[in-house]
Amino acid sequence: PSLFRIIQCGIYTGKITPVFAYDVFTNEFGLPLTPAEIQQAMTEQLAVKDSLGEPLMDSTGSQVFKADTLMPDDIAQYWLKEDWFFEKQRSVMDVRIIAIAPVISVNDEAQGKFSYKPLFWLYYPGIRNYISQYYCYNPYNDAEWRTFDEIFHKRLFSSYAMMESNVYNRSISAYLSGQSMEQLLEAERIKDDIFKIEHDMWNY
Repeated sequence: PSLFRIIQCGIYTGKITPVFAYDVFTNEFGLPLTPAEIQQAMTEQLAVKDSLGEPLMDSTGSQVFKADTLMPDDIAQYWLKEDWFFEKQRSVMDVRIIAIAPVISVNDEAQGKFSYKPLFWLYYPGIRNYISQYYCYNPYNDAEWRTFDEIFHKRLFSSYAMMESNVYNRSISAYLSGQSMEQLLEAERIKDDIFKIEHDMWNY
């Protein structure tokens, strides 16, 4: 099964708890969500259209929407909150995943562009035991299946930096909005700074 389907089953069966709201102002954990709020977060509002493809209106003139449960294909990416630190006992730069958030893409027809919307935060140390029970299929090697926890722990995924902790609490896109290439270069600069921190710990 997909990671999002595993998360859904874990939430519905109570094996994953609590689920935190995503605070769009601070990019931090919000308050724990109630079961009704979790259900609402995992559904999307779709506009109902008539036979001509036009938006359907009710008797009051308001546009009609229907709630549709999000599917794994609706998840565009996952956001990770990480803590990078220098491990003195092993003398290596290490990383600890703090939280994970499934993200969907939202199409803004008015502005002609789409944006990303995180659904909620999951405290990663709290779900490690649960997702370690499920294996991720390896299409290139049938003999090397790994659990989802191994995928994250061994960093077998591609990613780019969106934000580093700062006094203004702003993401890269907040001060480099509309400049995709500059945002990617800034993400690479952040990765390079992490490498330099580890490198500068040594004397040659």
